[in-house]
Amino acid sequence: MSMDNMDDSDSNDESPGKDDNKKPLLLDNEKARNDRDKDEELLLLETSKAEKRRRWVSIYIMYFTMFLSSITFSIAISAIYPYLLEINPSANATFLGFVVAAYSLGQLLASPFFGFWSDRRPTREPLMVSLVINLVFNVLYSYAGAFPSSVAGYVLLVSRFFVGFGAGNAATTRAYVSYATTVAERTSAMASISAAQALGFIIGPALGLAFVPLGSTGLTIPAIRFTFNIYTGSGYLNTVLGIINLVMLIFVQNIKAQSFTSTPTSTSTMTINSNTGDKRMVKVSSESDLSIPAQPYDRLAVTITLFLCFVIFFVFTVYETIVSPLSLDEFAWSKNHAVLYNNIMFTAMAVISVVTFISIKIGNSKKLFDERVLFMVGLFIIALSFFVLIPMGSEPLSVTPSGVNDVITNSSVVNISDFNISSYRELVGCHYPSQPWCVNQPRVYLVQYIISLVLMATGYSAGNAMCYSIFSKIMGHFPQGTMTGLLNASGSLARTIGPIFVTFLYDRLGPLITFPIITGLIAISIVIVFMSCARLVPYGAKRQC
Repeated sequence: MSMDNMDDSDSNDESPGKDDNKKPLLLDNEKARNDRDKDEELLLLETSKAEKRRRWVSIYIMYFTMFLSSITFSIAISAIYPYLLEINPSANATFLGFVVAAYSLGQLLASPFFGFWSDRRPTREPLMVSLVINLVFNVLYSYAGAFPSSVAGYVLLVSRFFVGFGAGNAATTRAYVSYATTVAERTSAMASISAAQALGFIIGPALGLAFVPLGSTGLTIPAIRFTFNIYTGSGYLNTVLGIINLVMLIFVQNIKAQSFTSTPTSTSTMTINSNTGDKRMVKVSSESDLSIPAQPYDRLAVTITLFLCFVIFFVFTVYETIVSPLSLDEFAWSKNHAVLYNNIMFTAMAVISVVTFISIKIGNSKKLFDERVLFMVGLFIIALSFFVLIPMGSEPLSVTPSGVNDVITNSSVVNISDFNISSYRELVGCHYPSQPWCVNQPRVYLVQYIISLVLMATGYSAGNAMCYSIFSKIMGHFPQGTMTGLLNASGSLARTIGPIFVTFLYDRLGPLITFPIITGLIAISIVIVFMSCARLVPYGAKRQC
């Protein structure tokens, strides 16, 4: 629509008697909301297609930044436990939980810090600092093996904490996308950045496949204690991606919410780039067009959605954390084989997730399903993915000693001197007695694991997409920066608690008890969705299931 046409339209609307039945803008009805959308959309009109293209290039860079933020968490998830055992053989799954949680704790603490910074300074500043932190500590992560084994595990933990701190820019990137889009563009843009985050979590392990051929020896430079192998490659890849991201940030426009100013007249000025003084005159109908809707959003519905999204993040982090020790214990894989096979599995999950996201987007555009129903279906499928992992057979586990001079085979204690241990490159199997359940619980079969992975990829993708969509629609036209920050914080908190929770249970109780407990927690969430479905509706819509 041209500016001339907008002028004509405005003059016609303001003519007395033209539309005596026209309702005030703030009335809570569909037409008023549509008018508000159109008026607010004028705030970001560019004077040329080139300017619009530059704005969207900046938004796409935010997508990549969010994707990279997620990858730094997930690309190492399959290799962290084997890497931890490689540099500190006495480590257990409980310590793994703290290493995995350290990342999310760092992200949780950094999110408000970078958010506060980005509200007061150009967005590029906190983003660049966060990436530099990420670069430095990804290198330290890869160098953890150069330290003595007594401290190497703690170096790994500290490095993951600060890598997570650097990844705390997620709220900043979401806020930028919110500022840089019109209301009409925002739903799609926020869904896209959420998809970038979700795909980063799932695709990260698939990228780890590139380092499997290196094995645990890989390429070494003894003079500088440099090792590039199956465990350290992810840290160096994150470093390279971070450098690329830093260069890309040079092209990001400085767009901030507080740059908008409106007057009672029909024009307002928006600063697009404070560094260059780039200002644009845009058309606004009146000062009242920028008013907040009169009816408040449903705070209880927002709180329920925050909890449900917490559950989605929690169970997926639990799953990503536990599959590595589970595969080592249940299938007696070597550390290298565990990295290889788990990365292959997560690659398959990535493909399934992409197909699921596309199917949901097509189905949503054609109104084929109710989002609340799909949310419950996603949670149900996730519950099934844990239920399937409950040991169901009678075959005993292969057991290997942990800190004792005995080998346990088929529940019989055999003295280690009876075996030619020197002929084995690596002892594999469930670690006894650090995990006492190894000798009295049946094994989980590989087919159970594969089915569970397929279910998790499908259920998580559906649940994650619906979580953000329902949350955004409940908020309606209200500013979503603070509440989106809370949503991100709930995700970080879930990823902090989840690994510690599941590894603590798994080490002491095994899969026979751990997975039914998690299945039960998800079942409670499904009941909550069902009982609150009447409130989980878009802003202004009638409450009904």
